Amino acid sequence: MSAATVPPPPEGLIAGVPREWTGASPAAAHVRDVGPDDVPGADAEPAPGPTGPDHDGHTVLSSAIAELRAAAGRADAPSDPAPAPVPSFGAPPAPGQQQILARTCPQGHANPPSRETCALCGATLEGDAALAVRPPLGRVVLSTGQGVELDRGVVVGRRPRTPRTQAGDLPRLVTVPSPQQDISRSHVEITLEGWHVLVSDMATTNGTTLLRAGQPPRRLHPSEPVLVVDGDVADLGDGVTLTFEGIR
Repeated sequence: MSAATVPPPPEGLIAGVPREWTGASPAAAHVRDVGPDDVPGADAEPAPGPTGPDHDGHTVLSSAIAELRAAAGRADAPSDPAPAPVPSFGAPPAPGQQQILARTCPQGHANPPSRETCALCGATLEGDAALAVRPPLGRVVLSTGQGVELDRGVVVGRRPRTPRTQAGDLPRLVTVPSPQQDISRSHVEITLEGWHVLVSDMATTNGTTLLRAGQPPRRLHPSEPVLVVDGDVADLGDGVTLTFEGIR
């Protein structure tokens, strides 16, 4: 019997010895039959990973994570804004002082905008008017010998009281004697309006008379301010007078 001829096994016996399994399957055989030329990109070499060609392409190393976090932090961090300019303000006036338009001489003396020379030093006034602290507009001299600077309002009377409640607008209170009680408790009020000085009778019983050179005496109407000029005299009665000096 030749090796090529194998007789069929008898009934009841194993039909044959199974051949050695090679691990091949129909799908594997199909894949084995497909060559590298049939798969797109099969001949391309895999791209090296972050740490070299041995990297599997899927694992992210801790060093890479740290670099990504640092880059994200730099991207999210807001840039430092430019510092805002600091506004400049002039010094506010002291309590009781007011700012008005004035022309100031090189010596710093404030003058009314209408003047061309300084009332104090005679210097020529140049430039436009600007806000400045109002200087005293003169003074009032009482017949008692007392002098009062007109840097704010004044109330004169036997027992004067302020007619206002604003702390920044409180007038100076000046008490004068009145043996005959002809002078009211609050008799006259001197107010400053811009560069002007005004005097008004505070609705008194005996009234107030204004004396001006070259003019007849003028009785003031109650609560009606009157502009005064240099040299005017206000007669309150009972021998008490107010003389206005150095009025601008």
